[in-house]
Amino acid sequence: MAATADAGRPTGDMGSSQESVARRDRAVVFGVRARGRLEETSVVALRALREIAETVVLLHPGSLSPESRAAVDGLVDRVVETDGEQFSSASYLGAVDEVRRVRADVREIVLTGDSWFGPVADLGGLMDRMGAGSADIWDVVPPAAPREAFPEEGFPAIVDRPWFFVAVRRRLFDSDAWARWWAESVPPGERERRVVEWAERNGFAHARAFDTAHLHPHDPALFAPEDLLDLEVPFVDRAVFTSYPPFLDRFAIIGSEIAEMMGERGYPLGVLRSSLSSCVPPKALNSILGLLSVLPEEAVDPDSGSSLSIAVVVHVGDVDEIDEILRRLHFLPPGASVFVTTTEGVTAARLERLLEAWAATNDHSYELRVTPQTPGRDMADFFVGCRDVIQSDAYDLVVKLHMRRAPWKTMNRLRYFRRYQLDNLLSSPGYVRNVLALFEREPELGVVFPPMIHIGYATMGRGWALLEPHAERLARRLGIRVPLDVISPLAPYGGMWIARPAAFRTLMKRRWTFADYGEKYERRFGHLAHLQERLISAGAGQAGYSCRTVMNFAHAEISHTALEYKVDQMFSTTRGWPVEQIRFLHRAGYTGYGGSVALARMYLRVNHPRVVDAIRPLYRLALRGHRVLAVGGRVASRLRRERGEKAREASS
Repeated sequence: MAATADAGRPTGDMGSSQESVARRDRAVVFGVRARGRLEETSVVALRALREIAETVVLLHPGSLSPESRAAVDGLVDRVVETDGEQFSSASYLGAVDEVRRVRADVREIVLTGDSWFGPVADLGGLMDRMGAGSADIWDVVPPAAPREAFPEEGFPAIVDRPWFFVAVRRRLFDSDAWARWWAESVPPGERERRVVEWAERNGFAHARAFDTAHLHPHDPALFAPEDLLDLEVPFVDRAVFTSYPPFLDRFAIIGSEIAEMMGERGYPLGVLRSSLSSCVPPKALNSILGLLSVLPEEAVDPDSGSSLSIAVVVHVGDVDEIDEILRRLHFLPPGASVFVTTTEGVTAARLERLLEAWAATNDHSYELRVTPQTPGRDMADFFVGCRDVIQSDAYDLVVKLHMRRAPWKTMNRLRYFRRYQLDNLLSSPGYVRNVLALFEREPELGVVFPPMIHIGYATMGRGWALLEPHAERLARRLGIRVPLDVISPLAPYGGMWIARPAAFRTLMKRRWTFADYGEKYERRFGHLAHLQERLISAGAGQAGYSCRTVMNFAHAEISHTALEYKVDQMFSTTRGWPVEQIRFLHRAGYTGYGGSVALARMYLRVNHPRVVDAIRPLYRLALRGHRVLAVGGRVASRLRRERGEKAREASS
């Protein structure tokens, strides 16, 4: 059995005179959890593993892309492409046999993979410490216990994942017992948890690098990551940054603080954010990493952004409000190129006079473009009317703004909406410098925009606006593999942002036309302008860029207090932690207006889900029939109205 050691010290017989396992005697097998783009974090890990092992084997589900092969060139000796879309622990056996075949002198094989981010401490020192012992098998921390999954919220259970960090020595992997154990029937994902118990039961010696029993009895890698970093454990469990946010919230696992600790130890946080942006739903990642920046009005560095080339795309549908946007454009560093779009010749003539007078008072240049009138409005003008601007290499950043009439909104709502959008992007000269500084500090930052507006608008809980099926189809068509948020996407609701043009590379794979925004294509794309708005963060993540939300202090005070009060009221009738309350409400389903049918449906969903599954086809048929009757009623009413109008015209 493994001996117990002091915190931060290896367990087992570390005082043995046995010669340390040197780099030339060690091999590493590194597994990747899923088919797709090899993450930059894995490249960082492989670079470190290359320093402590003579042989490195990469296990990858499916074919490895040419770009990924180029990224690991010189870091791995062999790439083994396995069957299936997901990692399987069974693939370790073949990799170990392959290493033994080509390296007869290997004395230690490390089985690991992209289940962690790191290293964040000296890996060589750890290997030297553990190499001096006589253990036949050693690991770093206890293997993870089965973790709670939230499939309905977009965080399904991981059946099998690459092992955390398990090193096996020649006496073990050369034994007949080793081959027999791999031939045993073991549930997927259970081998890592059972291998130590099996080895000790069969007479092999085990050691653990760090004593973590006092931190958490079962899963310290997830529930005590900060303590592990203080012990100089060189790895941070992937689940710390990829789990369901309300679950992390319950256990006060603060991803932003853990990432900061990693950065203090030299880990490249830009790589971490970029990699996570490609595999975690954007709104979830925004919460996990705390990617909201509340910025002051005074510039931290008055010269921030001065070296950036900036383009501004402004769609104008309401000339009467253009003065406010032109005033705020003065807050940008000198030399910005301003592209103003509008859809009417009369409006364009008025704008031309206003822009001439405005340009005489600043160092910005402008160009006025008249575009076709479409339902896409500002989004069509951005992706089609200013395609050349977005795809140009001349600009480091593009600022998108718009000003259009919204007669269906009350003046209070409209006034607050405009304040919210413009204040949180272009509040003052100093504030703008602080926003631009974010892009200078974080090369992987792709888009910044205000958080979801929730005062005066019922956006929360329904951010997809029934466009999720269209979003999934378009994402597949554009090659976006970033998981989409289930409830509401992280999106610039209101259509204003500051971004790197390269962050739109994925969304620009299709050459959009103004006709795509018309009614003819609604069946294919839904409301395309709203759809593009909601896919911006996922598209940026696919291109390797992260997103941030930004606010000034005034709106942060307004937003947080209002949000805190509303959430307090919403949770007042449900028991448990927020993660349990949310799960219960999601399981109950849509409440409608709380009528008897809705309440009966919710009762059945919570207490008799099998009954719901049985009657769901009949319910959908009845719902479809109700919708057909409703549409028929509206058509009949319109026809009666038209006949009445024709009769009145004939009688007159």
